[in-house]
Amino acid sequence: MKKMILLVATLLIAAGGYAESKDSLKVENVMGIDNPDRVTITESNNRMKVEIDGKKDNPDFRYVREVEISPSDVSVTKERNSDWDFNIPFRKHTEEQKRKRNAFVVKDFKIGLSTVQGAPDNMDVTMGSSWEITTPSFGWEYYPWKTRTSLSIGVACSWRNYRMTGKQRFIKDPGNDMSIGAYPEGADIQFSRIKVFSWSFPVMFTHQTKNNFSFSFGPIINFNTHASMKTRYKLNGEKFKLTDDNIHQTPVTVDIQASFGFNTLGFYVKYSPCKVLDTTYGPEFSALSVGVVIF
Repeated sequence: MKKMILLVATLLIAAGGYAESKDSLKVENVMGIDNPDRVTITESNNRMKVEIDGKKDNPDFRYVREVEISPSDVSVTKERNSDWDFNIPFRKHTEEQKRKRNAFVVKDFKIGLSTVQGAPDNMDVTMGSSWEITTPSFGWEYYPWKTRTSLSIGVACSWRNYRMTGKQRFIKDPGNDMSIGAYPEGADIQFSRIKVFSWSFPVMFTHQTKNNFSFSFGPIINFNTHASMKTRYKLNGEKFKLTDDNIHQTPVTVDIQASFGFNTLGFYVKYSPCKVLDTTYGPEFSALSVGVVIF
């Protein structure tokens, strides 16, 4: 930043006019700009154009000056400065890095609990036993307005579990239909669950305050590539495990997520209006999840 300020000062000295002698340079006009958001310098033949966008406490500030110089008047060392950054968790960012317009990001590791909405009365999913885990998303973040508001898109992996521990279980019949039914009489019940694996693509609108509070909202597109059913119980001293990997999940679903956070820890709520299973083959229900999000 010091180099940038010196560079701008040098150019503005040249722009303001000067009287030159062998041993001195008289400055007639100097302007100081604290913490500019962007400085653009354009050279063409013997002319130089300086554009300054934003300054301390005034992001809408703009200054443009075009001057005529000769190669011997001002010596400028050019520095190549990219508008990209790579944001990784727990790394402290400098002021210059915070002003980047684009960034590759790794964020939003989520652990939560799932429940169902609009399910049949006998489908008693236990939220305390139905876990959801989402890996950190890898993606791209863009700051279109030179503020702390960003748009992002990424990709992550997600596992969702819908688990019943009561007297009902998931049943897959020989005709490929899923239903909810009772355990055999006298069974020692453990659990019956459905698990769905997804490739998830979050598209988020995020705003962060100067105090590191943040709010995010947006859709998550899920490609549900695998789902399975598992039921465990004991009967007459014998253990039973019933599994099936072809339960006809809905191939593509969309979630709506909102999250609130401070620094690297937050809370999220996610609702999916889409049906978890293809209702041609199984019971009709949608999903709701709540949990914590880290970095």
